[in-house]
Amino acid sequence: MGMTAVAYLIAGMLVWGGIGLLVDHWVGTKGIFAGIGAVVGIGGGVYLIVRRLGA
Repeated sequence: MGMTAVAYLIAGMLVWGGIGLLVDHWVGTKGIFAGIGAVVGIGGGVYLIVRRLGA
């Protein structure tokens, strides 16, 4: 169960951070949206952990 929780956090951070990188490239900024995306991804990972694992 612990590995699932860690996987949710890492996957959320990588996916949303990657989307943020794409937005940064499209808009022309340097890392602003990647940072925001990583934070949103961690928040989503925590949400999934609480929702699915009941922690």
